[in-house]
Amino acid sequence: MEQVLPIEELAAQRLNIMVYSYSLFAKNLMEEGLDLDKVKKASDKTWAMLGQQTAEQLKPLFGENVNIETLQQSGAMATSVHGMEMSEEISGNTIKSKYTKCPWQEANLALNMPNDWRMCTSGHSAFTETMYKGLVPNAEYKLTENMPSGDQICAGTTTI
Repeated sequence: MEQVLPIEELAAQRLNIMVYSYSLFAKNLMEEGLDLDKVKKASDKTWAMLGQQTAEQLKPLFGENVNIETLQQSGAMATSVHGMEMSEEISGNTIKSKYTKCPWQEANLALNMPNDWRMCTSGHSAFTETMYKGLVPNAEYKLTENMPSGDQICAGTTTI
């Protein structure tokens, strides 16, 4: 009899493979002596493209009336897909996000990646800001705390 894994378990395994592969790829680029700024620029460009694609996929779900709650929902979906855990608070046109668990940070730690090569923070910012701007052009996202720099959590602020 063929054993079938639940879709959630398959998704988690695929995410773990993707996260570890990305981190290992970055580490190999570092070990090959590639310029950090060029690697970050390429990584951020890739994550921004993925953020734009995500916004385009979400637009039909949300329609034209995107507001702060819609951005919160899109951020929660993206966070879940990327394997992170977070809490959020909305106040007016601002979302305060606290990311308490991150497989990207965990993979970087497991690989003993130097802090400056942990591109998860710039990639996270590029993805999130581009996704939000794709839904609400005047949206702004800033990562205000990040684990690679020694903070206990990553934290971000979104405003529209």
